[in-house]
Amino acid sequence: MGSMRQLSRAAVLGAALLGLVACDKKAAPSAASAAPGSASAAFKQAAPVASGLPGVSALVSKVVNPQNEPAYSGPTGAVSGVVTGTGDLAPEATAHVAQIKGACPQAREAYARVFREGMMRSLADVLVAVTGYSGYLPAKEAKQTVVARGCAYNTRTIALTFGQTIDVVSKDGEGYAPNLLGAHMKAQLLALPGGAPSTLYPPEPGHYVLTDDLKLFMLADVFVLKYSTHDVTSLDGRYEIKGIPPGKARISALLPGTQAVVEKDIEIKAGETLNLPLELAFDAKAYAAAAAAAAAAPTPAPSAKP
Repeated sequence: MGSMRQLSRAAVLGAALLGLVACDKKAAPSAASAAPGSASAAFKQAAPVASGLPGVSALVSKVVNPQNEPAYSGPTGAVSGVVTGTGDLAPEATAHVAQIKGACPQAREAYARVFREGMMRSLADVLVAVTGYSGYLPAKEAKQTVVARGCAYNTRTIALTFGQTIDVVSKDGEGYAPNLLGAHMKAQLLALPGGAPSTLYPPEPGHYVLTDDLKLFMLADVFVLKYSTHDVTSLDGRYEIKGIPPGKARISALLPGTQAVVEKDIEIKAGETLNLPLELAFDAKAYAAAAAAAAAAPTPAPSAKP
């Protein structure tokens, strides 16, 4: 229950971040009004989408490209860096680890603390996003693969562009039953050793939780966004977002496990990579107080059906 309350708080913050980054894109000038040789003149005729959702590519296009712009194909730049933690170290997640039964080495390591840190306090599982630029940038792949091994997913944060699916694959001798909470799945899926991936379909942008119906302690926050310029850090804390049109933009970083957010205005230059380290602070006392307050709050009663 404590883990789910924590996820609910992260969902509120994630929803705010989703709203910010989904609405912050600048309207791009049309190709007809663009000066020859300018970046805006690089908008071409096709407007592709990367969609693994069956039979709904038009819906995906309406969400990720509401102005029906051709894909941007002009000069681009990039931003990269390392996200590190400051302040207190991550507390042990004792109650969560107590749910892990049997030989699950990766799970005990992945969920041992409230959030994961690597060398030199690098932060894993941070969602980093760039918004505020002009242009439509479609996702390059229709799916993302998530590995289940040792009773754990290979990440605790997953970022998708709407239209992309999640393929869960088993990479050990265990069977898994992935479940995307909030997606209203109609059938139980199984990811078996050596078998085909289990494909999950987020039906709309928003915040979801990937769990497993056989191992409920397996958890990952899933953010389905309306744009493709995002990345998630691994234990080295590194992120890199390429293919951004030049000009002013905004970078945002979110660590769901602590609700910490940092945002900065940036400028992308054509052909260059902006090196931008990011820091997220953690206050253990404030976190403990918030967790205690959330645990003491009454559970909302289910609404009556009409």
